[in-house]
Amino acid sequence: MKEMWNERFGKEEYAYGVEPNKEFKEFIDQLKPGKLLLLGEGEGRNAVYAAKKGWQVTAVDFSEEGKNKALLLAKNNHTTIDYLVKDVTQYSAPDNTFDCIALSFLHMPSEEFYPMLQKLHQSLTEKGKLFIVGFHTDQLNYNSGGPKNKDWLLTSESLQQQLNEYTITRNDHLLVELSQGYAHQGTGSIVIFNATK
Repeated sequence: MKEMWNERFGKEEYAYGVEPNKEFKEFIDQLKPGKLLLLGEGEGRNAVYAAKKGWQVTAVDFSEEGKNKALLLAKNNHTTIDYLVKDVTQYSAPDNTFDCIALSFLHMPSEEFYPMLQKLHQSLTEKGKLFIVGFHTDQLNYNSGGPKNKDWLLTSESLQQQLNEYTITRNDHLLVELSQGYAHQGTGSIVIFNATK
């Protein structure tokens, strides 16, 4: 899996473009900047956008090529991010570290995904935010990107059930038109989840 992402991110072109994910941008623009953790951040488009808005950004991804692209994007945008090459399931942070944790199209087996988020719950500050945007299980009916394994995809019901320690403010399933680099193009079935510790 790591080799696949290094191959994808090793190309000169940014797989998902250099602009932030639309739903992430709309979310982060509403918040006062603080400390932000981005999991599975890939080539850094969301990290760089947030850093330019004044956030202190920590990005985590296991792809060295993703880090290289992200740091180049940050340099070209005259900003800085802290990028750790690490398996997100192995990452941990001290309690009350981050004001926000965000995931944009990070898909992995449910048996790893939810324990990872539950482990990181305590690293959020009081009233800290959790934001998730990713493909819904209905994405299997579309060809705009994402894994083809249903267990790696999301539903609003599973998010509500598994993350019930949060106060949920948004948990929507939407059809959207994706135009993000060459890898996310066309109609997509997504989930947007926003919650407070």
